[in-house]
Amino acid sequence: MSTTISNRPRYSPARRVPLGGGGDLLFLSGIVCHDEDARDSIELQTRRIFARIASVLAANDASLADIVKTTSYLVDLAEYDSFNRVRVEAFIDCKEPPASTAIGAGSLLGQGTRLEVEVVAFVPAR
Repeated sequence: MSTTISNRPRYSPARRVPLGGGGDLLFLSGIVCHDEDARDSIELQTRRIFARIASVLAANDASLADIVKTTSYLVDLAEYDSFNRVRVEAFIDCKEPPASTAIGAGSLLGQGTRLEVEVVAFVPAR
């Protein structure tokens, strides 16, 4: 099947950029949780989002420990503390946690979506 403008993917879940001489930067598109049972729980959405991030990283020979930067978009910044508790748990085994930015987004795509997280990871040459 040929790829045309109408059937091309609208985005890449991850984009790898080679660095000369020692690894790649891996940019992950924003990941959300649309799961009906997580609609009212920032903690559950955060856990599932980081599990999905870990899965995309694993498919690219990386892990949460390779993340150098996270950007998180929260519909309600009043939920930041609950989000951050789970985020800290996700990186508890990492030697050095990533740099982090949190932004109040007002609204996100998808009914009940409270959070979107995008990351940049450094994947060393192996």
